[in-house]
Amino acid sequence: MRLAVWGHPYLEYPQGEDSADAMAQRLGALRAAGIDLLFPFVAVEGEHYFHSESLGEPDRDLLEPLMAAAREVGMQVHPIVGIGGPLSAGAHRYQPPLDASAIPEYALSWACASWGENHERSILLANEMIERYHPDGIHLDYSRYPNAEVLAQNPCACARCREARLRWLGKPLPEPQDLLRPGMAYKELQMRIEFVRSYVESMRGLTDHHEIALSAAVRARYYEDALVEGQDWADWCAEGLIDICCPMSYTLSFGTFAQWMARHRRLTADSAVTWLAGIGLKSSAGELPLDEAERQIRFARRAGADGIAVFSAGALDDQALQLLGELAPL
Repeated sequence: MRLAVWGHPYLEYPQGEDSADAMAQRLGALRAAGIDLLFPFVAVEGEHYFHSESLGEPDRDLLEPLMAAAREVGMQVHPIVGIGGPLSAGAHRYQPPLDASAIPEYALSWACASWGENHERSILLANEMIERYHPDGIHLDYSRYPNAEVLAQNPCACARCREARLRWLGKPLPEPQDLLRPGMAYKELQMRIEFVRSYVESMRGLTDHHEIALSAAVRARYYEDALVEGQDWADWCAEGLIDICCPMSYTLSFGTFAQWMARHRRLTADSAVTWLAGIGLKSSAGELPLDEAERQIRFARRAGADGIAVFSAGALDDQALQLLGELAPL
């Protein structure tokens, strides 16, 4: 069973405790528990933690010591890039309609996937990381439109989305009754899916050029969230656009988790992708007790997952690492 973990090095390694040696000590403990793949957030909310000509000097360079430490302990690293959310690659943002209902602040700073310029910025950052730090892969996160509950009442009204709708809707914005019609709802989702897919295809071209892997964190609720947000990850898996798929199956409910595992198995069954079930020890869903984490991990493996990806490294105390070490040989 393959074990991966998402990490936040800017939180895990405070200033003065961020040397390669300090990181190697921590990563060594993770490696001893069977974890061999790390997905680190190295650009978050306007700050970046790697050298970049396009972004300028970093707050701190954490990627260089992290890569050195990972090589020392035999762990692979896929730095995280994306379009929206806290990664926010690009200047062209999601725009709510003029008559929008209340919009969460995060959505207003979300870079819209319809803009090729936003894709290019993210690709540029990934290429800078690859050429300077030589990671084993790139990990996509927030590679989609804002959350489905925002889009349900407030489809994006940015200039590019408005222009695209003119071709199939004949007007720049759908009215509420329009999206109740199956055909119009289908065309709206198709538009989003094509824009996001274009980004993933570009990133696949970059990683293929450098002969490294492409992995992705994706929404666990495929029909309810992922497709609505333009993230047709089952299609990415089927067509080989990504190598490792990590649905973020964060829930405290075992029944919900089991339902998701059955669905994810069906969606990845006919592809060569490596499926890692996401386990949220501490996430937006809450804090998962270790006995429940063990139950989820064992079920994911029985369901056919190739392994698990844990959110996140900061939640892995000695007890959690001991559990993973016991389960890794499964």
